[in-house]
Amino acid sequence: MESFWSTWSWDSPGTWIVLAILALSIVALAVFLERLWALQRAKVIPRAFTIKIRDMVTREEIPEALTLCKTDDSPVARIMLAGLRVFGRPRAVVKEHLEEVGRFEAADLLRWTGVIAVVARVTPLMGLFGTVWGMINVFAAIEEFGVGNAGALAGGIGTALYTTFAGLLVAIPAHVGHAFVTARAERLIMDVEELALEMLDLLKGQEDE
Repeated sequence: MESFWSTWSWDSPGTWIVLAILALSIVALAVFLERLWALQRAKVIPRAFTIKIRDMVTREEIPEALTLCKTDDSPVARIMLAGLRVFGRPRAVVKEHLEEVGRFEAADLLRWTGVIAVVARVTPLMGLFGTVWGMINVFAAIEEFGVGNAGALAGGIGTALYTTFAGLLVAIPAHVGHAFVTARAERLIMDVEELALEMLDLLKGQEDE
């Protein structure tokens, strides 16, 4: 890595490609950190909240449960609120409301992850673009100076190699980061769905009594 910066010339024709790749890497990193913060289990499925809401519904304390859901800003609280608002209605109606809000919350948990995926796909292509551009410059230099002039060839070869290196340097961590945050979001979505089904069973049980 140190060798890259020590030998790279900012006067190189591929500088703007490297800078564009660097800018995309900053965007991907910002999204990754934001998703790590947003996808904390304590923020999505607060343990204390889930325990309280189960107890309240079991004791048929529906007004208190509604108030608790309204004061909690977690995705699971918003889903539980949707189910509690139709408490006492047929199971199909309760399920429909839970699923409707659940789809919205699932999409929100996966928000911005596509940005990381785009960066992971685009940056190696940008590096490849720099490679092709550099090789064109190499062939142009060969045509003008012949193969014996190493200095004339160095610029094109440098552009070809450095842009490819920069693209891969960003794309590989971006792929890993995208896989990580997506897996975490999907795991939380599954846990939320499990809680929603449990709530549906609790509401249905109260409805049947």
